[in-house]
Order: sequence, then structure tokens, then C-alpha cells
Amino acid sequence: MAADEWCAAWAARHGTVILRLYRWQPATLSLGYFQRYEDRHSHPASQSCPVVRRPSGGGAILHDREWTYALCLPAGHPLAKDRLSLYLTVHETLANWLQRWGVMAAVLREEDLSTRCSSTPSRSCPFLCFQRRTVGDIVVVVDGDTLSSHQSPSNSLAKAQEAVETAELSQASGKLTVKLVGSAQRRTRDAVLQHGSVLLGQSPWAPELPGLWEITGHKDPLTEDKELFRDFAVAWPPMLAQALGWRLQPFPHSIEHDPVFDELFARFSSQEWTWKSRSAIG
Repeated sequence: MAADEWCAAWAARHGTVILRLYRWQPATLSLGYFQRYEDRHSHPASQSCPVVRRPSGGGAILHDREWTYALCLPAGHPLAKDRLSLYLTVHETLANWLQRWGVMAAVLREEDLSTRCSSTPSRSCPFLCFQRRTVGDIVVVVDGDTLSSHQSPSNSLAKAQEAVETAELSQASGKLTVKLVGSAQRRTRDAVLQHGSVLLGQSPWAPELPGLWEITGHKDPLTEDKELFRDFAVAWPPMLAQALGWRLQPFPHSIEHDPVFDELFARFSSQEWTWKSRSAIG
């Protein structure tokens, strides 16, 4: 989290865009900025996992068999001006990457008011991000019994969108929408930080959430399929860059021994930050 915040500050100072990809070791639960620390006890499967708090909002994420990305833009960048446009632009490229693996994924374009959560107990938000649904999420329609939706890579996003809308209207048919990508933003006067998680496989610390591996029909657990993890890191950034007209280049600066990063690291690793309650957050 400290590195992502540092990248956002760098992007603001130098007027450039930074994309950071990373994985987690060990498996870690990250809370959204506005979540109460006490709520993590509502999820028994992740009780043994370390906990961090993100600077971005949204629900909790179990980081294990997934990739996390952080996209940082200066506030004056054209894409930074519209929250939803940034979500949709990035997520369309992620949906295209999923199609490389035969998954007919779609970006949610409209909010389902029947599932909107609120502060009232009867409509409270699910604890986990991947159990929530909001505009911009990437979902795929699966068979509720087999969790197998392996499709031809030639399926278009338009067909995927149609399938999602049909499934949302006919839950009794046994079709379910499974969320594979969720993102959240932190917006300041100087920069925008968009966090996202791409769920590649089901984790033993969040067994209720199937990933890409499971919905493509695999019955064995995803432990370390190097091809799948490597393909995302190699193939998706150029897809994003091409869609936005960017040129990828290595980041020229190290955060090692950087006093700004050291200060941010101390902040994000402190119990005071992680254990904030809703009343303390405001």
C-alpha cells in the first residue's frame, strides 16, 4: 500500500502515469478504506491471514491466487477527470485479456438496484469485494452446478454483455454471474490511484470465491500455474497501453532508502492505520 501511495505522489509530481503489478506473499486480507477492522471477524476463513488497509475504498480482498494492479495518474490527466470512464476503459482491456483464456467476460454497465447495499442492516454490503456488484465490475456467466463456462476465444464483449444481462434476469435458470475483476479508487487534489484485483484462482482462505481457473472447468486447485500468472503480467500491460495510446517503459527510480516511502511505509504498517474503526475514519 505504501508503494502504491508513493507511486501516486510520483505521478503527481512528474506528470506521468505509473502502472504497478504485484502479487502477495503470504496470502493477505486487505480492507477497504472505509471498512471497520472488526468486520474482518465476520469472515472466518481468513482469520489466520495478516491484514492491511488500503487507501482506496470498496470491500475486503483476499490476495492470494490473483494479481493486484495499481494505476496512478496525475489529476490533470484526461482519464483522471471521470471516475467511471477510468474504470470502464481499464476494465475493457482486462475483459479482452480474459477472452485470451476462453472466458466470455463482460463489464457491468448498469447498477442492479435490487442488490445495492446501504448502511441499513437489511441491505448492508457484503464484506468481500468479490461478493459485491457495481458498475464497472468484470463478471462472467457460469453454470451454477458445474462452474464451467469455457467459451471460444472468438466470443465478443457484446455477446458477453448480452449473456450477463440475461443471467441477471433469470437467476432461477441456475446461471450465476461470477466477478473476476474489481477495482476501487483514491482521488486526491493531485492524483488518482486506481487499485484492482484480478482473481485467477480460488483461495483456501476465501473458498466461496471461484476464479478464472475454476470457471474454465478445472477441478484441481490452482496452486502455481506459471503460464496463467505469467501471461497476465506479460500480455495485459501492452493491451492497456495500446488501447490508451501509451508507450510502456521501465520505471526509472527505486524506492529503496527513499525517505518519502519510508514515511508512508511506517504509516501503512501501523496498527493505528489498520485497526481504524468507522468512527475514526469519519
